[in-house]
Amino acid sequence: MSLKPPQGRKGTTASNVLNPLSTPKGQKFECELCGRTALLQCRHCRVTYYCGKDHMNLDWVGIHEKICQLLVPLRSQPLIIGSEEERVRLQANLQKSQRALIDLTRMEATKFLVHGNYEHAIPGAVQALRFSLEVYGAGRIELVPCHLLLAEANLGLGRQKQAEEYLSLANWSILKNPDCSNRLKSQLYRNFGKLYASQGKYDEALRQLANDIYFSSLQVGPDHVDTAGGFYYLATVFYLQKRVDCALAMCDKVVDTWYKHCMKHFNFQSQGGVAPEPLGDAQVMEGLQILSKIVTLREEALGIDHVSAGEACYTLALLYSYAKDTNKARTLMKRALAVYRRELGDDHKSTQEVLASLEDLGLSRLPSRSSTALGGGQADDEELDLAQAAGMAQDGAQVGGDFLDDAEEREEGEGAQSPPQPKADPAPAPAPDAKPQSKPGTPADAG
Repeated sequence: MSLKPPQGRKGTTASNVLNPLSTPKGQKFECELCGRTALLQCRHCRVTYYCGKDHMNLDWVGIHEKICQLLVPLRSQPLIIGSEEERVRLQANLQKSQRALIDLTRMEATKFLVHGNYEHAIPGAVQALRFSLEVYGAGRIELVPCHLLLAEANLGLGRQKQAEEYLSLANWSILKNPDCSNRLKSQLYRNFGKLYASQGKYDEALRQLANDIYFSSLQVGPDHVDTAGGFYYLATVFYLQKRVDCALAMCDKVVDTWYKHCMKHFNFQSQGGVAPEPLGDAQVMEGLQILSKIVTLREEALGIDHVSAGEACYTLALLYSYAKDTNKARTLMKRALAVYRRELGDDHKSTQEVLASLEDLGLSRLPSRSSTALGGGQADDEELDLAQAAGMAQDGAQVGGDFLDDAEEREEGEGAQSPPQPKADPAPAPAPDAKPQSKPGTPADAG
């Protein structure tokens, strides 16, 4: 039977309200998310505490519902065992359970991040960091993925100061462990680039994103969809600098990368051969967000009738088809077909390719050239469908004016009240003889 979520103050039972007079002397219960003095206790596991109903509900939705009963044996008072062999065995089992919880909590936090739900991503990332600290200790490279999750979630929420703190801790761990993977370095530099872009430090953002592309290329190659994300964020910064030609050039690289990967997949389905690398859910969602934004950028910069806008629509349609969303794929392909027919003609190979893709999606009767021309009633419906598809892009994949407006709003709201910031407690402390740097080193410095 599934557990019921914790209730608010009116529904709070006596079993989950802490009485300060009954607390043993010298013992202090702290909030699971922010570290403040706890006033409430989870009535299911009774080993988790919160400062109020807001953090209780946030943690429940974010991660606690999935790990509530799993925390009981980890946080309960250990039994007194006289045998050294038994103690070693129990400690090994404890660490095994903690490692499993690290994987689970990081996975749940990543799911929320992928869908742009940054607030609910924080509890899982906080728990992952807490378990990682218990298993590996402070300053270890194993903490970096947790720091990056927390940094990305805080960036999405506009909490630049907290994001920079977590990135500094991640950077410090990487500098102490220069042999870490290029993937981790790439993620660190990408988040630094996004942070500096949101702060208006565009030149520094470009430098960090260039490092991101460098290390991602070392890890998976320059033509991989993971590396394409770095090119996309470069495009956003160039666009903010009013360097539209550079932004469009970066977008060309992104669209070309995604187009080739999608075509490899569909060619394998129809012709066989070597199976391409499958895409994960996070990669698909990021690709949909990025390509939707590129469609908008190209239409703003070049016009809705430009061939490049049609190419972006078609590539986005291929990715929707990969994601099994046939309706959106068909709508976007019709839009691309209308552009290709008008600009390239019916006999052009690109037009014929879109026609073949539409037939593969089950469209038996293809619309005529005149009926698909933009400006008609059908074109208006396609405009609406495209706007809905582009609206799927999350705040984490911002471009152009939206990115700039958001940065300005964050600057204006620096002094405004904000909800309490959940944080990992305890946080890993830097070495006493060195201080974490907020600005990462160059690729050579990072090893």
